[in-house]
Amino acid sequence: MNCGEEFQDYLPLMIEKLGEDGLMQELAKGFDLLADPRSQTITFQSLKSNGPMIGLPQMTDCELHRMISEGDSYGRGELDLHDFCVLMVRTSPVLMRMAKVMLHWPEDETNLTNIYYNM
Repeated sequence: MNCGEEFQDYLPLMIEKLGEDGLMQELAKGFDLLADPRSQTITFQSLKSNGPMIGLPQMTDCELHRMISEGDSYGRGELDLHDFCVLMVRTSPVLMRMAKVMLHWPEDETNLTNIYYNM
């Protein structure tokens, strides 16, 4: 499915401003706003109805289904909180590059702020 989606990558800025714990708290809040209150998961229908209410751009059904399927680690057609957080990090090009750099650099030389600003 080629849906032509394009996302703004705000996660690096959020980590810089909020720290890792703050980012996780904000992701959990976002999850709660998008989730179906009965199942406590993000479903196609909950994403379609709740997304625009929190300011997400209008997306096609194809884009919504693709978002769910990309993050759905259990094949249930829905995202739990863990799936949602992993999806948010995986869709951040800057965070993925930072992770690759961290895997290859000695721990004492890693400075994430410099990595972020020098990309």
